[in-house]
Amino acid sequence: MPEVNIQHLDKIYDGGVQAVYDFNLDIKDGEFIVLVGPSGCGKSTTLRMVAGLEDISAGKLIIDGKDCTKEPPKNRDIAMVFQNYALYGHMTIYENMAFSLTLRKENKELIHRKVMAAAEILDLKTQLNKKPKQLSGGQRQRVAMGRAIVRNPKVFLFDEPLSNLDAKLRGSMRRELILLHKKLNATIMYVTHDQTEALTLADRIVCMSMGHVQQIGVPIDLYERPANTFVATFIGLPPMNMFEGKIEGGHFKCDYFDYPLNDKQKGVLKEYEGKQVILGVRPENITRPGPVALHVTNNENLGMNTLVHGKVGGVKNIVCKFAEWCNYVNGDEIKIGFDPEMTHFFELPTTDDQGKEVPGKAIR
Repeated sequence: MPEVNIQHLDKIYDGGVQAVYDFNLDIKDGEFIVLVGPSGCGKSTTLRMVAGLEDISAGKLIIDGKDCTKEPPKNRDIAMVFQNYALYGHMTIYENMAFSLTLRKENKELIHRKVMAAAEILDLKTQLNKKPKQLSGGQRQRVAMGRAIVRNPKVFLFDEPLSNLDAKLRGSMRRELILLHKKLNATIMYVTHDQTEALTLADRIVCMSMGHVQQIGVPIDLYERPANTFVATFIGLPPMNMFEGKIEGGHFKCDYFDYPLNDKQKGVLKEYEGKQVILGVRPENITRPGPVALHVTNNENLGMNTLVHGKVGGVKNIVCKFAEWCNYVNGDEIKIGFDPEMTHFFELPTTDDQGKEVPGKAIR
């Protein structure tokens, strides 16, 4: 499998509307890259530019050392798996999987070998004589993957392939995709808005917002060391709790509490004395007891964990995640703190020349 080099890609539509800004990424041979972000962030547009389904307004696309920026899709040697399966209803599963090879007039014996090999990998051998309507959603998605596999492309592109499946089936298909990647050692670009898919599937994640790349890294980096306030609140479920306040005399002071900083935090924040910053803490990094009063509103018992919802300062809603079954009731008061090793600080968001919000950078 080849490397993919994406250099300074822009996408500008008629009327000057820009969907992707200066996208840069080097994908290693056999790497599983996931583009994640909310709807409209530019991730699918980026994938479609790599596929050749959207023109590249500026920048370069290099696949296996070849400049494919202006090449038509058929010359890029990629295979794309779509959200809606895109199967031919009048064809059998075998015919669907063989279709691209049949169009290329490949030898029938070679086609048969490739289809049967893909069917073996995807556990579809008993379904080959059926029509797509006779299969479940998960099976149809496997057929779409099989159609891509038989082509033996240089790069696999997946555009939200699991979004039409129910939650249980999505979990099962995620596991199948991980195993498939290991079997094929394939170079994969995968687009999703689901951060669980991103965290579980990716070798590296590209987190996007408003057409801009916010952070690129291995999943644990984005989770434990988010580059800015957008990544901090988008990655993680429930999202990170955020508080705006001021650094004063070794304390973080906000409208809801006065939180003393430890020596390490004081060192990191010494240049921010007297300035407004944002304190962020993930629900699982909230501890008991501590200096902050939380007034409980409700529990979500999840078996081994409980999500405890409440208010600090009477108005600020936050979520705590405790590793036990909790029986708090509305109106209970508990004292909480923040794990100092897992507490994050960010600069305040700003706006750019066009009035768009720029996320606040992490303070390291």
